[in-house]
Amino acid sequence: MESVHNHADSRAVARVLNQVVSQFDNTGSINLANSTTTTTVSNSKVVPTSKVFLQPRTAAAVTAGAFVSSISSGSFVITHASETTVRTFDYVVFGV
Repeated sequence: MESVHNHADSRAVARVLNQVVSQFDNTGSINLANSTTTTTVSNSKVVPTSKVFLQPRTAAAVTAGAFVSSISSGSFVITHASETTVRTFDYVVFGV
């Protein structure tokens, strides 16, 4: 990420602030797929070097054993136990 060396340079300040704000545009929620062990999440801002963080939103999600198993351009895959309960996660993607 770029840094600002001259705080009076309003263009540089705006550019850095836009980069920071864009990091928070990369969030979402996902329900894990039922009766399977992987769920693919499509997000056009994901690149192979992105970092994806998951946060459980339901009690069932806490024990899902979920983790991000692969990241590629435009998507990432969550590997998890096969269940039939609703398991909701929030996610955030950094490094887009």
